[in-house]
Amino acid sequence: MAVAGATPQDVGVELGKQVSTASERPKWGSRGQFIMVLMGYAIGLGNIWRFPYMCGKYGGGAFMIAYLVSLFCIAAPLFVFETVLGHKYQLGPVGTFTNMYAPWAGVAYVSIIMTCVILTYYQALLGWAVIYFVQSFAAKLPWHPDECGGCTTGDYFGQTVLNAASFGDEGGWDVQGKLFLALMAVWFVTWLALIGGKNVLGKIAYFTVLFPVLLLVIIFCKAVTLEGAGDGVAYYITPDMSHLTKANTWSAAASQILFSLSPAMGTAIAMSSYHEKSYDRLLQDNLVIICCNSCFSMFGGFAVFSIVGYLAEQRGLPVEQVASAGTGLAFDVFAEVLTLFPGGSSPFFSVCFFFMLLLLGLDSAFAFVETLQTYVVDFIQHKRPDLEITPKMNMMIVSALAFGLFLIGIVYTTRVGSNLLDVADHFCPTYCLLFVALVEYVLIAWKYGAEKMIKDIQNCAPPEWQQYIPVKAATIQMKYVGPVGISFILLMALIDEFSGDSLIANESGWKTYGGYPTGVTICLGWGSVAIPVGYFFFSVIRAHMTGVTTPEQPAVEDVKKANTSQTVSTKADENTTPPNEPSGSDQ
Repeated sequence: MAVAGATPQDVGVELGKQVSTASERPKWGSRGQFIMVLMGYAIGLGNIWRFPYMCGKYGGGAFMIAYLVSLFCIAAPLFVFETVLGHKYQLGPVGTFTNMYAPWAGVAYVSIIMTCVILTYYQALLGWAVIYFVQSFAAKLPWHPDECGGCTTGDYFGQTVLNAASFGDEGGWDVQGKLFLALMAVWFVTWLALIGGKNVLGKIAYFTVLFPVLLLVIIFCKAVTLEGAGDGVAYYITPDMSHLTKANTWSAAASQILFSLSPAMGTAIAMSSYHEKSYDRLLQDNLVIICCNSCFSMFGGFAVFSIVGYLAEQRGLPVEQVASAGTGLAFDVFAEVLTLFPGGSSPFFSVCFFFMLLLLGLDSAFAFVETLQTYVVDFIQHKRPDLEITPKMNMMIVSALAFGLFLIGIVYTTRVGSNLLDVADHFCPTYCLLFVALVEYVLIAWKYGAEKMIKDIQNCAPPEWQQYIPVKAATIQMKYVGPVGISFILLMALIDEFSGDSLIANESGWKTYGGYPTGVTICLGWGSVAIPVGYFFFSVIRAHMTGVTTPEQPAVEDVKKANTSQTVSTKADENTTPPNEPSGSDQ
């Protein structure tokens, strides 16, 4: 694939290579597998863990309003654009962006770095769930007040599970054995699932998506019967309108839906590139995935805030104080309600619940690693177009990725790991995601062309749907609403980030996010933003200096128009299947 720094002649040669390799890509075994994998990727731990605590932190219903606006104006359209482009070019993000506008192809590498940062702490979070899952097999839950000397579930989480410490505490950087083993277990399961290829991953997704929905319904039915549940739900759905005037509410809402639905991370492009080129049900699939993702978040919010109301009642605290507990909110509130199931059934439901969290998180982790694998495979095929990517080679790639990211993630198994996680989760998903989303909107609407993008969308819809696509509204959204909205949110978030109101003085007297040490916020926080963003601008400058040009023809035309060469047409015809019957070839 063409990369920044290539000569114009190189771009033309690489384009031919991309056409030949794209036709040989493995395909999804069925339409349902594609939907379930992307749905499982979108519906992840963030829907239960991140969405509720964001609501609690930013005014309950006010955050919900900002979330829905960001969904319809920014995230959902971009998700559609990415799946359509991945399907059209049959390539990963780097190859796709290269064929759209080669000088800006470096934006794909921003997503690579961002995905690596997020994945390292995301797996550490799953490690917490592993510990609770294992401990749930006890005859009586160990965080029950009778078993832990009257401690609260929050105390048990911080003191027993994490053994948390502040940065200045002695032994704060000591690795905790149980957290280390839990992280290792999560990565092993991730590796095991991914070495089976696309069809195995698709089949696993049916269970890992549907089973958590059933368990959440059971938790919800119990939660709404608790004393004080109504107060929690009222806080959840009643907007504190003052929060809508604050930039950090809007940046948090935009980053949450981008984090959850995850356009701008390359996964939608990578996953849709494994569809047959004749597939024309992509828009329907997008609607299902987008709606299910947000509905699951909102439904999970009702369950969480029902329990938050109960905890506030029991502890004699305001609902908003319990709701703003931070990244451990889900582990606190759900662990509490699991002790309340009658007849000695608490351990059983606890096992089921934390198994659900693991399934939700692993679904997303699978897609994260699969995206990184797609980057690597496309890079290898660019360097060695004659090299066949065998299942054994795929296993080696997955193994290298899993082991390398596991080593990096060990830092989150230290006593200060939860604080490091808080810093990484605040900076990287917010600023990198917003930046990549902004660049993609400009790239799609102004460099690639809004009219061309709409035509691509129409080609991915059945004939009876094409007349209902709002061309003018889509053009306005693509050119103005999306990029202007993101620019405003990003600018205001940066202003708020550096204002005194959002900062806390640390031990050195410097005001930093959360009052954390200056070195931590600079290196892990702003560093995780500056490195990928800086690389993008470097790649753009280098591309213009070396004369990179964009290929005139896309890497892979739609099957109906694939007539640029006899070779390409023959391969396209061989891979063409009816729209509702995707190929079942294995990787």
